[in-house]
Amino acid sequence: MYLSNSDRASGRCQMINRDIAATLAKGLDALACFEQRGGTLTMPELGELSGFDRATTRRLCLTLEHCGYLERHGKGYRLAPRVLSLAGGYLHQIEAGRKVQPLLRHAAETLDLEVALATRDRMQAVYVDRAAPASARVTLGLSVGSTLPLLHTAVGRMLLARSAPETVQQALEQANNRPHTEASQMDPDALRAAIQTARDQGYCLARNEFETGAAGVAVPVGALDDTPFVLGVTASVNRFDDSTTLDRVLDVLRHTAISVGRISADA
Repeated sequence: MYLSNSDRASGRCQMINRDIAATLAKGLDALACFEQRGGTLTMPELGELSGFDRATTRRLCLTLEHCGYLERHGKGYRLAPRVLSLAGGYLHQIEAGRKVQPLLRHAAETLDLEVALATRDRMQAVYVDRAAPASARVTLGLSVGSTLPLLHTAVGRMLLARSAPETVQQALEQANNRPHTEASQMDPDALRAAIQTARDQGYCLARNEFETGAAGVAVPVGALDDTPFVLGVTASVNRFDDSTTLDRVLDVLRHTAISVGRISADA
């Protein structure tokens, strides 16, 4: 089966050869619909998001409910707590709670800013850990598991700066033509140049492109289990205008990145 650009961009896991279990892939696609919308979804909504017919959607919902990954809620379904066991296994693998979280908390308190650890999941960035001081003035309401676009955020561009050229090209080809804000850069050549700048200077700064009034800074982290990660902060859009402030933020992030990177080296 050929995957369209929209399928690949959404991270769908449908069958592309005979070695892949089509039914399992469809079930995973159904679960991924909750990542797009969250909350409770009715069967018609799940069918619309997944592209499956009514009968297939019904069987998948009943199977996922039976296996404990979905639960009925009103007229629809929502994710059940069991899905957290999968995420918990991944977070334990990278020692997020025991070793990474204290480092992020220290950086967040030092900077008085939200600090997040992110990696690339196909054509999106995903938070795998985060910390924010109680006094944080700016937050996008993101948590572990939240996803961000690669092209219009600091963490996304920094991840692309650490990726192979073919991955950058794929991201540009699959870009959503609808801007997130009026400031979202949509020109492919300009986006490629911004990614190259992040690679050359070792950090990325993005303003207003994902959320109006917000800016992000990201730096690379040593690979954990051979997977590239970045550290990022979010603040009001003019927070990093002063070079002294930006240098201090970069200094704290880079020292934290070194410490996080050592976790993999010591494992």
